[in-house]
Amino acid sequence: MIAGSALFGVGAAASWGVGDFTSRFLGRSIGVPAALLGIMVVGSLIAGLYIVVSGEPIVWEVSGLWLLALNGLATMAATFMLFDALTRGPVSLGSPMVSSYPAFAVPMTVAFGARPEAIHWIAMVATLGGVWLVALAVYRIEGGDKPEYAPKVLRRAVLMAIGSAFLFAVALLAADEAIERYGLPLTLLSGRLVSVLVLAAIFLAMRRAPRYPVRSWPLVGLLAVADTLGYIFVYAGLAMENGEFAIVTSSAYSVVTILLARIILKEQVVPLQWLGVAIVIAGIGTLSATG
Repeated sequence: MIAGSALFGVGAAASWGVGDFTSRFLGRSIGVPAALLGIMVVGSLIAGLYIVVSGEPIVWEVSGLWLLALNGLATMAATFMLFDALTRGPVSLGSPMVSSYPAFAVPMTVAFGARPEAIHWIAMVATLGGVWLVALAVYRIEGGDKPEYAPKVLRRAVLMAIGSAFLFAVALLAADEAIERYGLPLTLLSGRLVSVLVLAAIFLAMRRAPRYPVRSWPLVGLLAVADTLGYIFVYAGLAMENGEFAIVTSSAYSVVTILLARIILKEQVVPLQWLGVAIVIAGIGTLSATG
């Protein structure tokens, strides 16, 4: 039987893969802070509409507000670091490194009572191993004069990607707990609203207004839809049995991003990276079939 939580994670991977690839162009066009604020504003509107359509009642419980705040802050910081890594460095480096967040998240879920079986651990390790294989292979690529392959840029991208992976794990675990109390729609909306408030405060403190040329509007809309849809998928997976599988399979978004980078940006992808992609797909398939 195909595991529902794992399949929801695959849906998130497809959405986030398209979104991450789009973020490279938007970040270089208007800057990472403005891009992030734009997608969070649009994402808040989408989440609000989702609440209206779903008809799910709003739960007001003060004791769990810290979970909503933690989810929003961690999501904002993780997404900022992700966009920075993808905007400055190679897509085929930043995306798979950030997508290794299950390496932080899954052990944390065990601490909270999850008990994956041996086959699940093997599949998780294989998935993450494939992801890191893809990332490490980038260092074998001759970047030539391309600025994104400069050693200083690669080091920054690696640090940003690792930080992003850790914070994404924190955000997803906070969301998992928040969904149990507040439901999916409110958890989704609050995460975006917290991000909007913090980013708006930062722009006010800098006394600088974000600028959105007309040509950037389609990218903002596309990225907001892809990002929000990805969270809807992964949150839906978290709400099911074996929700940790959704966290693992959602990490495969890097495969989508790398394929787009290879086809559209003509980024070089060496055989070692393709091997990593194959291992990731095998790991996800095992989780989906045995969950």
